[in-house]
Amino acid sequence: MKNVFTAARTDTALALALAGTDPDEMGAGGVVARADYLRLLALGATPSLAAQILFDGAGTAGHWRQENAAFARACEAVKDMSVTAAAAARAPRFTPERRHAFLTCLESGMTVTAAAAEIGITTAVVYQRRTRDTAFAAAMDTALRATPRQKPKAPAASAETWEAFFAALRTGVALRQAALAAGILPETVYERRRTDAEFARRTDRVRAAR
Repeated sequence: MKNVFTAARTDTALALALAGTDPDEMGAGGVVARADYLRLLALGATPSLAAQILFDGAGTAGHWRQENAAFARACEAVKDMSVTAAAAARAPRFTPERRHAFLTCLESGMTVTAAAAEIGITTAVVYQRRTRDTAFAAAMDTALRATPRQKPKAPAASAETWEAFFAALRTGVALRQAALAAGILPETVYERRRTDAEFARRTDRVRAAR
């Protein structure tokens, strides 16, 4: 039965049959078209773009919305869901105010990871800013020296672990995700990129080849 469900992911007729609709009956085409329209809205397409993709710009979906209140409500619900998801997916900007708060956290003795989490950003955002902003990099170094801190001891990554990191990186994920997949602290990857030119070149080559 599992194979049937797997096949239904891409076999529309089979999915209809499993849902109790005869794929050969007259109304089946409309069911599929309405489902495709809702799917495009969920992906973030505007109603006009979805209509252009499915119906060459014809007003088919507009007629459905007028004639079927349930379909109209479903369209609005899916649009609201896609807007909410898009807003949640946007990473907060590393504004001057956030940078100041981040540096203050570092001065208090927090680690980079803890300070980033405190202001609601990722360490990747911090190190991207550090790479392109020398003034911020200098301020960050000063803040880190302000309070003596114990560096968390992480076990040294073996050659096999680094190869696992590169294998994960080849799949198209970001440096941070590849590091976590291999069991390496992301900060270890960023630090090695800064201090090991050959490692930095290799990571760049792997990312460029994806």
